[in-house]
Amino acid sequence: MKKDGFTLIELMVTMVVLAIVTAITIPVFARWLPDYRLRAAARDLYSNFQLAKMVAVRNNSNCAVTFNQTVGGIAYDYVIFVDSDNDLEYDAGEEVITKVLWTDYEDVDFDTSQGGGDGLDFANNDDGLPSIAFRSNGIPRDNSGPVGTGTAFLVNTKNMTRSVVISSGGNISIQ
Repeated sequence: MKKDGFTLIELMVTMVVLAIVTAITIPVFARWLPDYRLRAAARDLYSNFQLAKMVAVRNNSNCAVTFNQTVGGIAYDYVIFVDSDNDLEYDAGEEVITKVLWTDYEDVDFDTSQGGGDGLDFANNDDGLPSIAFRSNGIPRDNSGPVGTGTAFLVNTKNMTRSVVISSGGNISIQ
């Protein structure tokens, strides 16, 4: 009489094969994950800079990105807002487009070995916070002059780096 099911030996062989595959893939995955998170953080920062530029053009106003900004008692790594008074400083009542914390990107932070010790190469606003704004024509500006540029340097736990760069013409790139 034939019975349906698995024998104990078949089950044991399957478990051994599964254990071997798991032992091989976990270290590979652990090495890959910090790099993935770094690329994701750089892409998201790039996308948020593009969003700020698009909001500025669409609304025919200035849209600023300010780093280390506090909003509602929480210190965010960067905040994007419609800068209605064109001072590159977040003021209560200005429309916040997005707020970002690096805790959303485990293993990623600003590379403090670059950009003056904070991982940022942007001119400071009058509050002493690195900032850049896009004008209605898409050209960036900062407190240092009529045209702004800057770089955000990102690093992961494996010391791999990515940079998000804004050129004087408003081009945004990941390097």
